[in-house]
Amino acid sequence: MYLYGIKNHDKLPMHQDNYNKQHTTNSLILAYEAMSQKGTVVFYEEAVFSQIINYYENESSIDLALAVVDQALNQHLHSTNLYCKKAELLAKQKQEAKAMDAIQQAEVLSPSDYEVKLIKAEVLGLFGDHGHALSIVRELKVACHIDNKNQLADIFFSEGVIYEHMQQYESVFTSWKQTLKFNPSHQEAIDRIWLSVEMSRKFDESILLCNSLIDHDPYCEKAWYNLGHAHTYYGNYEAAIEAYEYAFIIDNEFEWAYRHCAELCMEIQDYAKALDCYEEVLTYILPDGELLFKIGQCYQFLDKIEIAQEFYLRSIKMDEINDEVYFHLGQCAVKEKAWTQALAYFKKALEIEGAREEYFQAMAEVYITLDKKEKAYEYFNQVIELVPDQASYWIKFAAFLIKEEAYEATLELLDEADEYAVGAELLFCRAACLFKLERQKEAIDILAEALTEDFDMYPMLFDFSPELSNSRKIEAIINFYRYEG
Repeated sequence: MYLYGIKNHDKLPMHQDNYNKQHTTNSLILAYEAMSQKGTVVFYEEAVFSQIINYYENESSIDLALAVVDQALNQHLHSTNLYCKKAELLAKQKQEAKAMDAIQQAEVLSPSDYEVKLIKAEVLGLFGDHGHALSIVRELKVACHIDNKNQLADIFFSEGVIYEHMQQYESVFTSWKQTLKFNPSHQEAIDRIWLSVEMSRKFDESILLCNSLIDHDPYCEKAWYNLGHAHTYYGNYEAAIEAYEYAFIIDNEFEWAYRHCAELCMEIQDYAKALDCYEEVLTYILPDGELLFKIGQCYQFLDKIEIAQEFYLRSIKMDEINDEVYFHLGQCAVKEKAWTQALAYFKKALEIEGAREEYFQAMAEVYITLDKKEKAYEYFNQVIELVPDQASYWIKFAAFLIKEEAYEATLELLDEADEYAVGAELLFCRAACLFKLERQKEAIDILAEALTEDFDMYPMLFDFSPELSNSRKIEAIINFYRYEG
């Protein structure tokens, strides 16, 4: 199958150019640092200095980046670009006065340069002078010729940055949408627009925008990625998965496209496909505890319990306080009928996170299997104390009591449940219990109420009391409400 000219089953070649660039950059940094330690730096072209500055900035080493800027300015005294970069770096360090000084130096050198004005506007916006910042942008819009599309794109992008500082996300989206109208290849806008979509709930517009960007450039992986996000919001999981797949087909090192695709595959229970995505991520990054946990889940849900356990144990080595990993190890132990081991894992999960009802429920169920009814009763009680509004947990507790033939206790429990939870399942459970106690009239009245509230749940009656499935009277009552419905 082809879509926008891309084969969905073929991956594009590895980014050899990226490798070569990285190798060159690393060599440059080593050479620069060796010279710096000796206190002598040879003459570098401004572009070379920019490469070194960007390296340190990307590594979040802002102090080192600023030191390189100062070194570069010693050699390139009249560089507007270097003063602008210095202003940006100082702004990142919240050094407002020094950042504005650097901007002023750039303005002296290039008073009519629109890029200098834009950086000034962004720095002013960062430090809260939003009115002044927006006025600069408005002046630039008026002065810019409509045919100068790239310049207009930059102006609207800076406007969006200012609105982002103001947390006015609808305006951010509107500005960056304009940016992409004038320059569909504006990488910063493509990279950053999703937050504004999410915050402003502009998902419909985002889908239209992403499709427009893809029409312009079918190989725009971030457009596919953002399209996947938007479809995910609407629950269009198949469309979202396809969009994420195109994102990592284009860029086979796009970690988050793999991760989000895998999460949706988990959601639709396509565990094999999710596993493929997670294992692909492992080929590009060092594993973390969460990634190993997710891979373990895939294997667990594919019923490959031993492999799942291996990944869970590796995950624990990297993150010893992840309660979910211990819980899933407990589930694996249950699958293997290793009850003592299961209890140990569930208890560990509870030690880390003592407010997860499913952990208490798991303990209760293991104690039932071990015929330790008092302990099971204790854990069931803790479950309903945690989530008294969830009928399903009252039902599980009641089913346990019914199996113990504690019918009066079951009715008392259901009376308590009625104070917190609602649902036809509680009525079917009560009806079954009343039939067990041979309180026929009350049972039939409750059954009628339950069938009226949710007829389709009637098989629950037989879950609680299988012998009723052979009762002609019960069959007649159910058929009456079936045809009434």
